[in-house]
Amino acid sequence: MKLRPFELALVIFFGVLLLVAVFLLANFEPDRSSDSDLPQVSGRVDVWGTLPAAGVNAWLTEIRESNESYSSVRYRYYPPADFNAVLTNALADGLGPDLILTSHEKLVEMRRRIKPISYDSFPLRDIRTTYVDGAQIFALSDGLYAYPIAVDPLMMYWNRDILTNEGFFGAPVTWESFVNDLFPTLIERDFNRTIQRSVVAMGEYGNVRNAFGILSMLLLQGGSEGVIENPANSYQVRLRSAVAGGSDPLQSAADFYTRFSKPSNALYSWNRSFSEDRTEFTSGEMVFYFGYASEARLLERLNPNLNFDVAEIPQGASATTRRTYGKFYGVSLLQSSDNPLSAINVMLALAGSSNAGQLATASGMVPAHRALVAAGSNDIYGRITYGSAAIARGWLNPNMQATDTIFETMTKDINENRRSLSDATADATSRLADEY
Repeated sequence: MKLRPFELALVIFFGVLLLVAVFLLANFEPDRSSDSDLPQVSGRVDVWGTLPAAGVNAWLTEIRESNESYSSVRYRYYPPADFNAVLTNALADGLGPDLILTSHEKLVEMRRRIKPISYDSFPLRDIRTTYVDGAQIFALSDGLYAYPIAVDPLMMYWNRDILTNEGFFGAPVTWESFVNDLFPTLIERDFNRTIQRSVVAMGEYGNVRNAFGILSMLLLQGGSEGVIENPANSYQVRLRSAVAGGSDPLQSAADFYTRFSKPSNALYSWNRSFSEDRTEFTSGEMVFYFGYASEARLLERLNPNLNFDVAEIPQGASATTRRTYGKFYGVSLLQSSDNPLSAINVMLALAGSSNAGQLATASGMVPAHRALVAAGSNDIYGRITYGSAAIARGWLNPNMQATDTIFETMTKDINENRRSLSDATADATSRLADEY
């Protein structure tokens, strides 16, 4: 079909835009630091994400003072549970954003909508050099699906007053110390085993805020292979296989986790009658809380009188490799962007080490850039959370809502004796595989 002159001009125009965009990606330098050196933005650029808005908007406000072109950049936050549905509906109506700023927990379900960055323009060797190891979860077989921005590692928060009153002067470093030394002293139950003071919230799912993260952390510490990407965007669920061989990591994680909600078990510390664990912790009724690094300032606001601190997640006494779970946030270009050149400029600005570090710090997280993590932090919490960011990892879950449902069913099946431990974990693995 012969194109009319106007149509031919449009094709040429957008072709030139695409070539310029590819050139920019090929010459990206992760260490942009000066606001005045930021690439210019022409036209509106919409960024949607699950990274809390306060940090992003604070950065945009500061940038606009020295670079007015960023006045056309808008960030909109959506809760993670709502993000996929909102984005799908918006794209169907032609109203979607140019960029998304989400955690790796959205990567699998968002993958087909994202334009990956070729390793010809950003080699895998440079990605490994630039970012902490866990951030490489965005590096899939056909390219980098997001420039890493921040890491939100799972941490252990502890009530300083309770531990001090019981003769302990710090959080446990190993699970063996936690179970054998601290737990028997800290747990309070009456004659019929009604819990008077909970040590930690594990075992149930619905009232444990970060149950997925805790189970994932136990999986990682057990050496699970996680989920392996196969060619043609397919995935192989290997949660029950250990990298170095040995026992089933998912079965071991589920077994340990559910012990804390079984009244007959010595570790009984939690049941479904309690409020959400974060509420119990901030009210001073629970000794330990497993929460993300970004929650520290919120815990302060929820109870300014709570005397608490943060520590690395306990590790196995014989573990040779330390691990915790972390959420890795990155910025991605959508295939559907109608302003790709400016969108790429904004993406490059967000991804620069100085700006990404500022965003991470403003969000209470840790920068994903290896050099910034190595430099450390003088923040009261950052001095601890930076160390955990280096050992944090994630895995390619298919869909957080589906995964939550599957893991919750697994824990209920075990707790209520509907399935054996082996059958419950096998069923969970099978159901997860069906979601990819």
